[in-house]
Amino acid sequence: MPLELTNKIHRWNYDKSVEKMRELGKQWSKITAEVARELYLAKAHLTSQKGQHRNPDADDYILYTWDSYCGNIGLDRQIADYWIKKFVPREIAGTTKDVLLIKSPVKEDTTAARALLQSRVDEFLRTGERPKGWGDEEESEAKRRLENARLAEWAEKINAPVIATTKDYFSETMRRSKDIVNFKLDNPAQIHAQLKIFKYIEAYLDTFNDSELRARAAFNLALKTKNLANEAAELNSQLTEAEAAQ
Repeated sequence: MPLELTNKIHRWNYDKSVEKMRELGKQWSKITAEVARELYLAKAHLTSQKGQHRNPDADDYILYTWDSYCGNIGLDRQIADYWIKKFVPREIAGTTKDVLLIKSPVKEDTTAARALLQSRVDEFLRTGERPKGWGDEEESEAKRRLENARLAEWAEKINAPVIATTKDYFSETMRRSKDIVNFKLDNPAQIHAQLKIFKYIEAYLDTFNDSELRARAAFNLALKTKNLANEAAELNSQLTEAEAAQ
């Protein structure tokens, strides 16, 4: 480790750091929401353009793209896309402020009382019934989390891939199910990730004691997966057609 960095670590002061982080934590939400809003507007504008960025002499040439914008501001596009997925404009959220569903880096209170409050709220959200010891703080926390869930759903809807799927590739592929059965992953990391996904799905479905609710949850997962499969197949089809036209 460089000596300069070692000295800075040695001189680090706990109290000063706490004071600094408290102040940064107060500013963090406002600053990040402003950044996310600008990214949201930029992407919405740039991706709404119809044309191409390859041939400058063509009539449909686009001078600026979302990729070039991210490069010009020095921000990785994947990071920008992640922030946008967590962003809900105030015009849609129905609030006076933009909403960014990314928590401040300042650690939340984890005292025993807070943990007990959270457990009561968890029980209410799971069962729909207010447990013993429920008070105003629990009611406020439950409303906050329900509102966050609503906004998260909005964020997913407004930032979903804009692909007009007119063909049900999923059903068509299922009719040729041998293609699916024979599909194998060669990448060890992908194989490991796939196994983890399957385990998480099984664990999620195991949380339902009611067989009817479990079936509904499984159907919702299948429907979501079907939509993702159709979007991926449609995008692949569009890219194949574009390459063939060149």
